[in-house]
Amino acid sequence: MSQRQTDDEKFEDNSLENNTVSQTSHVLFGCMMKESLTPLNLEVESDYEIGKGPPKLDVLIIRRAGARWSKAQLEFLPDGIRQSNCKHVILELKYTESINKTAIFQTIGYLGSYLRLKQFNPEKVCAFIVSSKTPQKRMLKQIGFEQTDIKGVYRSKDCLLSNIQLISLNDLSDAPYNLWIKLFSSKINQRLSVLKRILAFDLKKFNSGLVSILVKILNFWNMIGEVSMQRIQKDILYESGGISDELAAWFLSLFKPEDRLRGLRPEDRLNGLDIKIIEDYLKKQRKMKR
Repeated sequence: MSQRQTDDEKFEDNSLENNTVSQTSHVLFGCMMKESLTPLNLEVESDYEIGKGPPKLDVLIIRRAGARWSKAQLEFLPDGIRQSNCKHVILELKYTESINKTAIFQTIGYLGSYLRLKQFNPEKVCAFIVSSKTPQKRMLKQIGFEQTDIKGVYRSKDCLLSNIQLISLNDLSDAPYNLWIKLFSSKINQRLSVLKRILAFDLKKFNSGLVSILVKILNFWNMIGEVSMQRIQKDILYESGGISDELAAWFLSLFKPEDRLRGLRPEDRLNGLDIKIIEDYLKKQRKMKR
């Protein structure tokens, strides 16, 4: 029997890997939204149960008590959502998947289940498909979604889809209220640009839970090989004209030592150390091996 993997086995491995990445991204996305919005008097719930037991909706629910979004809430709500009048917002993140007809049907099902469970009129609830990848123009035409006046936000003229909108994270503007959600966009350079802008804020003013989630997101990028800690340090923390040395040092202190070093080349790990420290360490290692 050949030791080579069959095409089916390779596909299964890739599917398992994508499923793990997708699940982790959903957890981080949900935690990021909770940490940013819950302190602002918004109720945020993930893995929403549609009955007394399973199944659960693999979505995020944002509920607003007031008649409109407050000024503080609007500072964290991205385009599409911030213009919505609905008190109940369903968010479905597509991190590894591309937008297609199946995604639309799935969201219709989520929306219908929530409306039936809560016994709401459709006007009270809207759903957003949040896509990490840029939707293909051909597919947008097939599903009948068109660009709105808001960059990166799409909707359909079909009355049956009027409560569903599509947010393309790669295409949203770089307005401050879009930055946190754009950490989940698929374009690496855009993520780094967004991260740099977030770090330019006084992060110490954000709640510790949100900063902790930011660190976990960066570790997630590094873990799955999308953006290494080496690149984050080189392109953002140590770039001339970037953030201050004080802020860079504080931000790096949030990571455990192994998190800061993971993915770095040996020369990068040693960079900045006193040459005498390195020489003394090598002498000790040579003695131990004799």
